[in-house]
Amino acid sequence: MKNSILTKFFTGYFSFAILGFLLISYWSNNLIYNHLLTNNINTLYKYASVIGSNAVDCVDNSLDDLDNPKQFLNDFNNVLDCDILILDSNRKPFYYTGTTNNLSKDSSNILIEKFKPDDYKNTHYKIGKFYNIFKTDTLSVVYEVKNNNKTYGYIVAHMPTSIIKKSCYDVTLIFYVTYAIILALSLIIFFNFMWFIYLPLKQIRLAAMEYAKGNFEYEGLKVNNDDEIGDVAHSLQYMSKQLNNSRAYQKEFISNISHDFRSPLTSIKGYIEAIMDGTIPPEDYNKYLSIVLSEANRLEKLTSGLRDLNRWNSTGPELIFEDFNMESVIASTVDTFQGSCEKKNIELIIQFPPKHCNVYADKGKIEQVLYNLLDNAIKFSNPGSKIIIKLYNKGEKQYCSVKDFGMGIPQDSIDKIWQRFYKTDLSRGRDKTGSGIGLAIVKEIIMGHNETIDVISTEGVGTEFVFSLKKSKR
Repeated sequence: MKNSILTKFFTGYFSFAILGFLLISYWSNNLIYNHLLTNNINTLYKYASVIGSNAVDCVDNSLDDLDNPKQFLNDFNNVLDCDILILDSNRKPFYYTGTTNNLSKDSSNILIEKFKPDDYKNTHYKIGKFYNIFKTDTLSVVYEVKNNNKTYGYIVAHMPTSIIKKSCYDVTLIFYVTYAIILALSLIIFFNFMWFIYLPLKQIRLAAMEYAKGNFEYEGLKVNNDDEIGDVAHSLQYMSKQLNNSRAYQKEFISNISHDFRSPLTSIKGYIEAIMDGTIPPEDYNKYLSIVLSEANRLEKLTSGLRDLNRWNSTGPELIFEDFNMESVIASTVDTFQGSCEKKNIELIIQFPPKHCNVYADKGKIEQVLYNLLDNAIKFSNPGSKIIIKLYNKGEKQYCSVKDFGMGIPQDSIDKIWQRFYKTDLSRGRDKTGSGIGLAIVKEIIMGHNETIDVISTEGVGTEFVFSLKKSKR
């Protein structure tokens, strides 16, 4: 079963909580205990050394010569929460500040035979029952009272380890409380994760599954995050919109191409059948065969354009760059359309710049661009109007403008005119023979040159296409 990101987050969160608890329970507890133990050892040893230094001046041979040992303690043991055991030079206990209940039976009257001062020479302390004198584990810090290499006895400061453990517990309890507060505050991270990451990702996942099923109209994706996740959601929504448009375009594309192929095929089939069954007399054969040839040429042109567009989708148009004069290309292209313009009484106006410059481009492809733009301009111009072809220089570019004063393009169709087989309703009424791929070919060629083409149009006023070309360096 696939684990969700929420499960993984909870696993990580609880692992952090458990590891943190174990860290405080073992590592921090031992660290604090050892720290308190070291501090108490140093404090007790300094206290014992002060007592021994004061007492050595008041004895002759051993600490048991002291008449009143209590006067040397100065109640330090009460402040330090410890007890003092004084041993004479023979290692016999003769004075203890604590209660006898804390000592074993007759411990004050026995000789500590196992006591060896050398055992405390380096560390000065041991933890245990101090040779079974005490009933519980005790920290025993030993100070040897000496003067001129003569040992007068031993000052042993005792502190039950339970006192150190209690102090350690008190400090550790603060750690536990602090850690619990940190865990509680860390829930803020969890709620932020839930609100800003998990729930948006869940919506994105569901939306992606719906889009994968082909439901591009799914509206359950409502992520308004202003971050990377929001960018992903918006990109996914944009992708679904584009895919939905692509599906609609694909249906329209199939419908259009079927229409554009069916019309000439129907004409060809009808005229051939009429010739074969004798409906058309022999003297009219040439007339109708020329129509059949025209329709066949139209199909050939359509399939050639489609083949080029499909090939350019992957590799782009194959361009052969050269230096040439754009004015000559415009002049030769205009000559091609003189007959069409005369039929509709359209005036062609050419405007060239005062400074003549060559451009660096594929001459044949640019001729095709200019041909398609002029062809469209003539088709959609009103009879008796004019078409202006303007060439001008600007910086390192040369611009060519083809402007007509015809029917114009509706605003909602301007972004769609570059699509294959797209025709506005108005253009369908005016032009029954257009293939609908001319502007798509123009766009591909200009983009192949890494240049731009723009369109400015007002419905009922006219349309202007402007494309740029790079000037020749020579």
